[in-house]
Amino acid sequence: MEEILKQLLQGQEEIKKTLQQHTEILQQHTETLQQHSKQLDYLEQRMIKIENRLDNELLPKINVLFDAFELRGDEIAKLQKHLDDRLDIIALDVNYLLGKTARQETAILELRRAK
Repeated sequence: MEEILKQLLQGQEEIKKTLQQHTEILQQHTETLQQHSKQLDYLEQRMIKIENRLDNELLPKINVLFDAFELRGDEIAKLQKHLDDRLDIIALDVNYLLGKTARQETAILELRRAK
């Protein structure tokens, strides 16, 4: 019987050692999880700061740039229309002057023939 008790005691000691090893492993895993949790918290805080900066600083600037680009495009379109209109007027004036010059040249030729 004493032999059986020694074997049981030895089995319990082995179980106790195994439990201690598993407890140490669990403790290491717990510490690793805590470190990862801290890192995740830090990254979440950084992400929130970046989102806030994006919302508060960068997006308004981007919107202003797009508005300015659109406004500049509108101004260019207006200027192009104005220049096209002026070019049409100049073309009409040139055609008028060419016609008038041709009529005057004809009149001068007729006057020279009449002399």
